[in-house]
Amino acid sequence: MSGRRILGALALIALLHAGCQSASQNGNTNATANAAQETNKDKVRQFMEGAIAGGDTTLVDSLIAPNFVEHQVFPGMSPDRNGLVAFIKQWHAAFPNAKIEIHEMIADSNEVWVHSTMTGTMTGPLMGMKPTGKVFSNENFDLVKIENGQAVEHWGASDTGAMMMQLGLTMTAPGGKPAQHK
Repeated sequence: MSGRRILGALALIALLHAGCQSASQNGNTNATANAAQETNKDKVRQFMEGAIAGGDTTLVDSLIAPNFVEHQVFPGMSPDRNGLVAFIKQWHAAFPNAKIEIHEMIADSNEVWVHSTMTGTMTGPLMGMKPTGKVFSNENFDLVKIENGQAVEHWGASDTGAMMMQLGLTMTAPGGKPAQHK
């Protein structure tokens, strides 16, 4: 075998070896990323079930960052941790039997997407509205951004109008007049 062929064979072996090492390192990187995404999903699930449905405001300290920003702000609430705690307290007082069914949860990098259905019976006041004793069921879509193991931002979308109709509540138009339902 000529010297060129031997060098070529050695170069090929070195290249294949480096490729195997790279694939092994990529596998480890993917496994680490998947583990982090599963951890993020577990934290979001814990918060939704324990705090939002269950009323446990102590979860805010461990699962919500001090610089948290809420993009789905409810009337009279601040868009931060304090507003979130106030919302949880009011929500749980109004719907002490609230339940969340998570249909789908997807994590990508540091974001967790959730499709869920919330149900409950309004047995207490909520944001100045009197309890109706009626049941609601409402689909929700949430996006939670996680940094250093804590939620730093939340965006949500739900059909609040449909929920209010199910509860027998009237939406108020600007100026304080009841909205017209056609």
